[in-house]
Amino acid sequence: MECSVLLTVYNGAATLAETIDSILNQTEKEFEFIIIDDGSKDQTPEIIRKYAIKDSRIRPVIHSDNAGLSARLNEGLLLAQTDLVARIDHDDIALAKRLELQIRFMRTRPEVAAAGTFVYHMGRTLLRDRLVRLPAEHDEIVNVLPNQNCMYHPSMMLRRSAVLQAGSYRREFRHSEDYDLWLRLTKKHKLANLQVPLLRYRFSPGGESLARKWHQMRYALMAQLSYRDSTLEGMNLENAADDALARIDKDAYFDVVAKGTIAEMLRLGDYFGAFKVLRVFAGNVTGDHSNRLLKYTIRAAINEAFGRVIRTGK
Repeated sequence: MECSVLLTVYNGAATLAETIDSILNQTEKEFEFIIIDDGSKDQTPEIIRKYAIKDSRIRPVIHSDNAGLSARLNEGLLLAQTDLVARIDHDDIALAKRLELQIRFMRTRPEVAAAGTFVYHMGRTLLRDRLVRLPAEHDEIVNVLPNQNCMYHPSMMLRRSAVLQAGSYRREFRHSEDYDLWLRLTKKHKLANLQVPLLRYRFSPGGESLARKWHQMRYALMAQLSYRDSTLEGMNLENAADDALARIDKDAYFDVVAKGTIAEMLRLGDYFGAFKVLRVFAGNVTGDHSNRLLKYTIRAAINEAFGRVIRTGK
């Protein structure tokens, strides 16, 4: 067995089958596939059981309670029977040679504790997928990582031993547990991103509000502050993150996040999704900001549509 694949899922029935198929159809065949259901209320458990009956590589773990992402990831790491553990989320798609190429990379680069890959943001069609390039070697990554997460969690392959030694995922860094882990790993190990896209990442903010994005920023700040000063813990760390958050211009932050999200969805050909995000985001800002966001979205949609006609003739 060359590696373990770890998927944790909560209410992922809509996309789960496609994700599972993308792993089972890998060119590398020698792996175990740990799928942990975190107390889903939809058809997720039934889908997992159905696939487990058909393919013995799948190790299903079905829970009745919801413990959260960090707890289930740590559970999966303890269950894994190999040192190389590949992550994937329930709504992403692994390209066929992903495991083969990442295993080969990790075998030849023993100093690397975790390696991601370039990814495609998943478009409305394959032709609308957008390639995302990332810092590749460790020195490039550590120049960026303390200020911004440049590792796509569902593209990662981890060395289980290094992650366990570092303390695994920490629950208190909710929404940024992966970011916190990468930062801690850099203190003793190297990170890397393979310079080839091996994952189609579903760029789908769904119903996320700007308020939730602001909440997520708080946990990212906690990860950054903990990295810079490991003595900061508990309420002292939370208070430091709140102080840092208070120094950020909230309106400017919302403007950047909202426009960036809408522009990316338009590039991916998801016009319906872009206007859905507009509706959600517009409810979180003042009337003036909402009107400006509406005008921006209409202008960006027109520019993207005409630009595509010019580029493709269609």
